[in-house]
Amino acid sequence: MRSLRELEESQWWPFERIQQLQSERLQRLIHHAYERVRYYRALMDACGVCPSDIRTAADLSLLPVLTKTDVRQHAGELLAEGFPRHELLVGRTGGSTGEPLSFYASRESRWSRGLARALRAYEWAGIYPGDTMVSVSRRRPSASAEETQFQRVVRFISRKAVEDSASLSDSSLPSVVQRIASRRPRALTGFPSTVCIIAEFIRDSGIPAPEVGAIVVGGEQLFDEQRSLLRDVFGTEPFSKYSSYESFEIAMECNAHEGFHIAAEDIVVEIVDDANQPVEPGRQGRIVVTNLHEYGMPLIRYDIEDESSLLEGACACGRSLPRLSTIIGKTGDTFYTPSGKRVSARSFRTAILVELGIRRFQFVQDRLDHVTVRVVPNDSLSPGQAQELDAALKAHYSSTLGDDVEIQVDIVDRVEPTPAGKHLFYISKVTRPPGGDHSLPRE
Repeated sequence: MRSLRELEESQWWPFERIQQLQSERLQRLIHHAYERVRYYRALMDACGVCPSDIRTAADLSLLPVLTKTDVRQHAGELLAEGFPRHELLVGRTGGSTGEPLSFYASRESRWSRGLARALRAYEWAGIYPGDTMVSVSRRRPSASAEETQFQRVVRFISRKAVEDSASLSDSSLPSVVQRIASRRPRALTGFPSTVCIIAEFIRDSGIPAPEVGAIVVGGEQLFDEQRSLLRDVFGTEPFSKYSSYESFEIAMECNAHEGFHIAAEDIVVEIVDDANQPVEPGRQGRIVVTNLHEYGMPLIRYDIEDESSLLEGACACGRSLPRLSTIIGKTGDTFYTPSGKRVSARSFRTAILVELGIRRFQFVQDRLDHVTVRVVPNDSLSPGQAQELDAALKAHYSSTLGDDVEIQVDIVDRVEPTPAGKHLFYISKVTRPPGGDHSLPRE
C-alpha cells in the first residue's frame, strides 16, 4: 500500500521528474547487475560497457536484448549472488505461445511493487481495493504452497470471484450470466476472448446484460470488433491493460482511452527494430522491458515478444506517463510467406467475419505456403452456404497473404483455448531465421 500511495502521487508529476526517478532506479539496477549477476558482468565486459555508461533508458541500447531462450539457457547465471533465496518466488509463464518459461521473481518486485501497479491500473477504471470483481479466467497453478495461500488472500481482500473460462459452453453460460448478475460486481475482468464469449451469448440470446460496472481485459490483444461488442452489450467502454507474468503490470488505459500509460516509475519500455535498436515514436517495433525493482533475477531489455509503438503528445487525462499505442499480439504470430511478406495480426482485416456470421475464428500457419482458417459460424450451415463461406474467405484473405499461400477453411464447432485459457487467434508454426530464409517450421 505504501508503493501504491507513491504511484498515486507520481502519476501526476511532470514527465521530467518521472524520467529522473526512472534514471536513478535504472542506474542502481545496472550497478547491482554488474556487481552481483554473473551473466550481466560477463555480457557487459564482452560489450565493453561499464555500469557508469548506462545513465538513462536511452543508454540501454548499448546492451543486447535478452530473449526467452537466453533465460532458459542461463537461468543460474541470471540469479543475483548473495540475494536471499527465501526472498525469491518461482514464476512460470502459461506457455500460450507453446514455449513455457520458468524464472524467479523477488517478493519486493512482485508482491509489493507489482501489485501496487496493478491496483493503480484498476483505479484508472474506477475500481478500488475491496470492490467486488468477477474474473473470467483459468486459475494458474501456483508454483508453491506459499503462493497458493497468497492468491487466496488476494482474492479475499479484492473480493474477486472466478468463473472458469475452460467450462464456458452453451449449457453453462446461462448460469454464468446469472451468477455475475447476482454478484453485481464493480468490475468484470478476463481475457478479451473469454469475456467476449459471455457478451456474444448475451447478445444472441437476448437476455438482459448484467450490470458489471467497469470491464477490464488483458492478456491478449483487444481487437476493435471485440471492443465494440463489449461496449454494445454492457454499455461501457472497456479498459485494456498490458502485463506479463515476468514483469507483472506494465501499462494500462486510463478513462481517456488514448493508449496505454506505461508505469515508467517502475518499468522501462523500449520499442526496438530487428537490429534491437530503439525506433522513433509512431513506428511499430518489438517491446522490450526492464523491471527496475527486480534485483533477484534481473531481466534487462527482456524481449516480451509483443509489438507496439510509442505515442507522442500529452494524454487528455493529464498524466505525463509515456504511452503505448494498441498492443499487437505475439510477434510469433507474424505470418511469413514464400514471397517474403510479413503479415501481422492487424493486417488480417477480421471485420468481414462478423458480416459473414462468424462467431469465433483462428488462423494457423503450419507451413510457409499453407494457412488454415478455423471458423465457428453463428448458425449451422447448409452445404451450399458452407461452400459460399469457403469461397468468400479464400478470396478475402488471398489478397492479404498472397497467391503463393494456400488457404484452407475449416468450419468447426469450437476453437480450443490454450492450457492457460487463452483463445489465440493467430498461430504461426513458421519462424523467420536471420538472413531472410523463412522456410523452416517452428519446432
